[in-house]
Amino acid sequence: MLGKLFAFGLVTFAICTGNSTAVGQNSWAQQLVQPQKLDFGVIAAGSESLRVLTIENTTNSVVHIVGATPGCQCVMPGEPSQHLLQPGEKSTIEVRMNTRSYRHQRDTFLNVTFDAPRFEIVRIPVSAYIRTDVVFTPGKIDFGSTEVGTGGEVTCRIAYAGRADWKILDVKYTNKDLNASLKEVERNPGLGTADFELTMTLAPGARPGRFREIITIVTDDAASPNVPLMVEGIVKSDITLANDNVRIRDLKPGEVTTVKVVVQGTKPFVVEDVDCPKMQDCFKVKLDSTEKKLQIVELEFTAPNTPGKFVEELVVKIKGREETYRCTVSGQIR
Repeated sequence: MLGKLFAFGLVTFAICTGNSTAVGQNSWAQQLVQPQKLDFGVIAAGSESLRVLTIENTTNSVVHIVGATPGCQCVMPGEPSQHLLQPGEKSTIEVRMNTRSYRHQRDTFLNVTFDAPRFEIVRIPVSAYIRTDVVFTPGKIDFGSTEVGTGGEVTCRIAYAGRADWKILDVKYTNKDLNASLKEVERNPGLGTADFELTMTLAPGARPGRFREIITIVTDDAASPNVPLMVEGIVKSDITLANDNVRIRDLKPGEVTTVKVVVQGTKPFVVEDVDCPKMQDCFKVKLDSTEKKLQIVELEFTAPNTPGKFVEELVVKIKGREETYRCTVSGQIR
């Protein structure tokens, strides 16, 4: 009987030991995840809060990310942007705090699970303080998807409950395409409440692409003066490249072939140039000076004398515009 108990104890010890080592600390997988801790700081109730984990495969093996699971429902991880990582590739996981259902100090963790090249769990500590005296409605300033040249305007209401003389001193941000306007709309000193309207405008000249910024609401709170608020949106370009990757067939040194770059626009335009900075001597471009909504640009490519695979960048310039449009060109010289 004693022997059986001893054997059972060994099994239990092995199971417990196995569980303790399942969460990797300073393991091969731990080194791939950055940052090693997610601290959301002080955030407002109802606000949209976001942090990003980056996983970079610095090993010589293929890495597979199963996903991320939270230790508390106050943490809401998204899916990895890429599950399978070749050596050198990166993936990101967007992590949000549930500020609508949870309040005050939250200290928990996020487990990132890998099952290749071998099973490992990386535990990332997560912390935040969700203050209840400041509430944003809506929880973020979202410009949505806007056409280039149109700009936009979004208003957020900031409600405070606490001190009768509470003030917002400033709104700080770095994006030059944004502008903030703040006004106090209501105050009740007897209840210690105040309401403000924050209006953010997006300049019509904002460059195409997705933007996301955490702006800072600076208050006169001595203990915790800064309150973050997310601003995001997408400025859709009126010109797009139909082919993201121009593929050139396998060639021998000196061989010549022709490829095409297709450029589309919502209004007629002219392609001024298509250039490959690192392989300038290999390309000759045929341009059309006629304004059209669809431009098909032919490129004559002469294979260089250096054999091997290549992946380079093509830069498309539009007449009358400062911004450029880019795609890759790839092939192999045998």
